[in-house]
Amino acid sequence: MRTLKILLGVFAGVSLVAVILGLRFWWNYGYSRGARTGIIRKVSEKGPPYCKYLSAELVLQGNLPGQALEVWEFSVDNKSDKNPLVQQLYAAAREGSKVTIQYRQDHKSLYRCTPSEYFATGLER
Repeated sequence: MRTLKILLGVFAGVSLVAVILGLRFWWNYGYSRGARTGIIRKVSEKGPPYCKYLSAELVLQGNLPGQALEVWEFSVDNKSDKNPLVQQLYAAAREGSKVTIQYRQDHKSLYRCTPSEYFATGLER
């Protein structure tokens, strides 16, 4: 009987942690959505062998002459070369043309390899 109570206590503790982490993920997933326009400067695959991710940089240009350029780093959910969004990112980087990236921000996520919390969801030319 005592062993059963210990096992139920451990199970309840693990379940509570799982519920809290699940709620935190749900709360922070898609924290913000929007679009940014600029020129894609770099697309690369980064990370250690066990956790590879696609990283891209978008150079945001200001409207005023002499205004400093801002570099915005983002990633994608699926880094596969078969992903149409990844193919569009590589093509836009080669062309150097202005694009608009639709993105999703996952605020304070514990489950990602990429240091960026921004993920591209679409691309317009």
